[in-house]
Amino acid sequence: MNKKEIAVIAAWVGLAAVMATTASYAKDFSVAGQTLSVGASSDLNYTTGVEDWEWEMTPSAGLSAMGIGLTMSTDIDMLALDEGDIFQGLDFTVDYTVPSTNISLYTEVSTDSDLEFGDIIVGATVSF
Repeated sequence: MNKKEIAVIAAWVGLAAVMATTASYAKDFSVAGQTLSVGASSDLNYTTGVEDWEWEMTPSAGLSAMGIGLTMSTDIDMLALDEGDIFQGLDFTVDYTVPSTNISLYTEVSTDSDLEFGDIIVGATVSF
């Protein structure tokens, strides 16, 4: 390895260490009285038995207005950046929390890398 490759690897390890300490980072902006959030989350893990490392970065952007949230995100396999198939598609989620309850209604749809939509998921989450 040359010095440039070592510096890039050291930077990624440092970034991973910082991101491993906190689940996500986000910045909220007020746009026309609504909230626009931009951020990312990182998941670095090791599976024993199969001895497999995984590092996934998920950048996302969302808009919330009148109790309805719209989020768009994508997953990036950080350990396969040099293999060329970085973009795997987009995930879209719309959720609504029913006022005065612990119930959240949601709809999810994803695309593949060619931006062709797949199945639509509709569900509800109850927190207690």
